[in-house]
Amino acid sequence: MPEALREVQQRFLSGIIGGDAGAEALIVDDERVGARQRLDIYRNNYRASLVGVLSDHFERLHAYLGDEQFDNVAGAYVAAHPSATRNLRYYGDVFPAFLAQHFPGDGELAELAQLDWALRSAFDAPDIPLLDAAAVGALGDAWIERRLALHPSASLIAVRFNVATLWSALDAEEEPPEPVEFAAPVTLLVWRSGQQPHFRSLSPAEADALAQIEAGASFTDLSAHLIDHVGEAAAMEELAAWLGQWLADGLLVLADQPFAVT
Repeated sequence: MPEALREVQQRFLSGIIGGDAGAEALIVDDERVGARQRLDIYRNNYRASLVGVLSDHFERLHAYLGDEQFDNVAGAYVAAHPSATRNLRYYGDVFPAFLAQHFPGDGELAELAQLDWALRSAFDAPDIPLLDAAAVGALGDAWIERRLALHPSASLIAVRFNVATLWSALDAEEEPPEPVEFAAPVTLLVWRSGQQPHFRSLSPAEADALAQIEAGASFTDLSAHLIDHVGEAAAMEELAAWLGQWLADGLLVLADQPFAVT
């Protein structure tokens, strides 16, 4: 691309995103529609497009806030965080943190946004061969020493509010309950089964076990960790139940496998 054209494009982009008044010189100015008004049209279209992207990415949060309030909040985010990516699928990654910073008294907003983002990320996460019952059988006893990991679509989210209930009500187009703050944080598991994202609340023990796997523990490591906390009999009972569920849900992979984007 000729450097002169690149400079013009950058100047025009600065005028739209950063409000650079010098960009008006690049716009046709006439008595019918002046250069400033034309540039304002581009700015409004840019803002509306990114607000639309956020509305799509954070659909349940949008439903919770309503059109007007969501538009105001999303517009403030767009002003503070112009798009820095060519792929708008990834625009809005720090929207939950933005909400947490600017609305500290309404913690459910950031957590709803975080859950929306995690579910969207689970949907199009890269694929990788699962550690399922067949794979465990093929590996034999050796699998228990292999380092494990969560599937790329899986994530653990610590929440302080009843956002699982709020999200489910909004998804069913029902009136959401009042936000309730828990006495202690609760961990949500988000993952993809087949092509469908899911989430569920975890007990503290299962959340701790999956955090161990997320950190690269083997099944042997996990067993030893749990035995230290609850004793051998209880540990083996819990592990057997969890492992069956994890394998059925497609949560586990071998940590040394490369991702295969599909």
